[in-house]
Amino acid sequence: MLKRFSKLTLVSLFLAMASLSACKKEGQESEASSQKVLEATKIHGKTMGTFYAVNVVGGFEGGEEALTELCEGIFKEICDRISTFDKNAELARFNDFKSTEPFEISNELGILIQECVYQSRRIEGAMDISVGPLVNLWGFGKDRRLEIAPTQADIDERKKLVGLDKFELRTTKDKSYLVKHHADVRLDMATVGEGIGADMVAEALVKRGYRNFMVNVAGASRSLGLNEKGRKWRIGIEDPTSMAPKVLVPVCPLNDAVTTAGSYRNFFKDENTGRVYSHAIDPKTGYPVSHSTLSVTVISHSAFESDALDTGLLVLGADRALKFGEDNNMAIATIEYVDGKVQFRHTKAFERYLECK
Repeated sequence: MLKRFSKLTLVSLFLAMASLSACKKEGQESEASSQKVLEATKIHGKTMGTFYAVNVVGGFEGGEEALTELCEGIFKEICDRISTFDKNAELARFNDFKSTEPFEISNELGILIQECVYQSRRIEGAMDISVGPLVNLWGFGKDRRLEIAPTQADIDERKKLVGLDKFELRTTKDKSYLVKHHADVRLDMATVGEGIGADMVAEALVKRGYRNFMVNVAGASRSLGLNEKGRKWRIGIEDPTSMAPKVLVPVCPLNDAVTTAGSYRNFFKDENTGRVYSHAIDPKTGYPVSHSTLSVTVISHSAFESDALDTGLLVLGADRALKFGEDNNMAIATIEYVDGKVQFRHTKAFERYLECK
């Protein structure tokens, strides 16, 4: 059985930004010394239907086994809250609750849902955790994969269950409740799971005194300090047009969180029409996006925030995503496929992360 960390709850991820920021100056001083550290504890594995990798420079006390136990304990705690595949998970039980009566949830899950709703409203509802019925309809949820695209009638029927007005969160002094306005409403928080995981592992490492590490949970990255060669951490924004993994643009996270949402890896092809449909679904139209934007990268102090925004900004498309970034002084980059060529664009705030010297 995986060890549980009672003091490390989902509420604590909101403290990650403050605790890591306090270490930022220390990480910069370490960089100035250019001290090379060769020893490192590295692990990798699977979680939330994807992969994770953690690199702790200087070595982790207890080695790979202890670091794996720490990370997988955290990931299990997250999955116990937000998984829609595990029928015993908190969110899965809410989804299976066929009633409009209040459903009691943990305060931790309530905080996460409240934050998701806030981020959704920032980007015109383009990221909507109630999109679950449409995700399942298009074959990207826990239901089987599709061979033929759903009909307009099916889409219209599922859209009746989608929207921030289709559910509500109620909180009292020490309890939280979710209420469906239709018994078939389903919530899906997969879009933020990776970011939550990266934040929580990073915070756990900082609490234990580690100041040089990188945490990757699929498209969400969190790092601090320097790598084992005494240099700035570098990660790559993937070339979405390459069949094999290939870096299009390298970036230096500079102790911040980096997440990328892409529409080019997870898709299905209609056997009748040959048309390819992306997994990035616009909750307003009910259809997968069809514009030329292939990926959106967001850098902020919190992987949760970046992860909550990148998918919605991908739905909005490059022009609107970059405008949002400029209006809010956020580091955002987009990749489009225009006239047979890859086009990389970014906001002014993104420029500092491109100087990997």
